[in-house]
Amino acid sequence: RAEKVSFTHLIGYAIALAGRRHPALTTVFSEPGGAPHRIPGTGVHLGIAVDVERKDGSRGLVVPVIRDAAAKTFAEFHSVYEALVAKARASKLMPDAFAGANMTLTNPGGLGTSASVPRLMPAQGSIIAVGAITYPPAFSDLSDDRLRELGIAKVMTVTSTYDHRVIQGAESGEFLRTVDQLLQGEEHFYEQA
Repeated sequence: RAEKVSFTHLIGYAIALAGRRHPALTTVFSEPGGAPHRIPGTGVHLGIAVDVERKDGSRGLVVPVIRDAAAKTFAEFHSVYEALVAKARASKLMPDAFAGANMTLTNPGGLGTSASVPRLMPAQGSIIAVGAITYPPAFSDLSDDRLRELGIAKVMTVTSTYDHRVIQGAESGEFLRTVDQLLQGEEHFYEQA
């Protein structure tokens, strides 16, 4: 049976693979006993932000975790991702499904947001936000024919909020560059997926 693959699946997998290459982004700050510690990540445990509707019609956000996300094939990643989303929307996740994320993916772009700077949660090294895939604002009013004529392509903004106590800006920049390169098809990314 064919499974639907979305941009978010591909982006999430690219983030997981880039996180494996740049483990600094999974490093967590902790203060056991009141003393500051830098705790390196032991793999990419990727939280995925899932928008859910409550019984009263209000919206909520839950963040289940794909454990060892970078160690999975794309098919395995996709399967776990879809199972977690389905369980989240059906309110069937157990508390342990939410524990242990050291990196999170959020996708406000699905609502049309171009860029976002999400808040980092305790015990996580970074949260990656994906903006809408759309034409640059200066070209958004052009017809499809004119866009093709000018060679204007859609773009997407990806931002990284990270704990600067344990992660340097350059490390985040290198991580985001790797995500971009993978999504551009380098290293046979789409052949793996």
